[in-house]
Amino acid sequence: MKVLILAAGHGNKLRPLTDEMPKCMIEVNGKSIIDRQLDAIRACGIHDEDITVVCGYCSDILQEKFKDTAIHFIVNEHYDTTNKVYSMMCAKKLLETEQDVIVSYGDIVYEASVFQAIMEAKDEISVLIDDGWLGYWSERFDNPLRDAKTLMLSPDGYLTEIGQKTRELARVQSQYVGLMHFRKQGLKQVLALNAEAERRDRDGQRLWRTTRNYAKMHITDLLQGLIDEGYKIKAVHIRRGWFEIHGYDDLRIAEEKLR
Repeated sequence: MKVLILAAGHGNKLRPLTDEMPKCMIEVNGKSIIDRQLDAIRACGIHDEDITVVCGYCSDILQEKFKDTAIHFIVNEHYDTTNKVYSMMCAKKLLETEQDVIVSYGDIVYEASVFQAIMEAKDEISVLIDDGWLGYWSERFDNPLRDAKTLMLSPDGYLTEIGQKTRELARVQSQYVGLMHFRKQGLKQVLALNAEAERRDRDGQRLWRTTRNYAKMHITDLLQGLIDEGYKIKAVHIRRGWFEIHGYDDLRIAEEKLR
């Protein structure tokens, strides 16, 4: 079991806190986001040598912080012009080893039980979704649908749509957390779809349901591409136990709840 943490971004919405350090090093009640993640991951039996972090902005500061650990680091040199799919593919060699890989966003805080839930997923591709999202989004936004994206499920619990803008609450059956589990065949499917996305981008073709180019692809764009190409993505349900830290309001809410 390998863990890949995507932590290359600027964290512009948290400036000036991120003026001189990466977003994942922002402290939530005195402990950084990434330290909280590592606590949860280690509590589930994952060792440092099986953890890889894709860094970018202020990568030297992050690597210095963990220089005495066995955690691996990969630098996305193009972090300022790319998004999470590009960062994930900076670790393509890890994805090609065909070992189980859990991918985590670098700006979320979660309990060990949340990580355990995605770790135990049995399908080839699984994503963690929060059925208690609406109350949380209502605390974060005056209108939850201003930020929430679609997430639709088949009767047997597989994703049929994810990451699309909507004004219909009925099209948001749950909300994506930012934790995924890929097994052997799932990794092959992701790598094949990524290669197809790169080809389409070179040829000026649309990347499934997004207008973004390959460099700016979101993970949800990749997941929707997988769905549209007929691959199955299993939903793993939780009800809260995590926070995402996009801006100051998110940080305030997380600190209040975790205090």
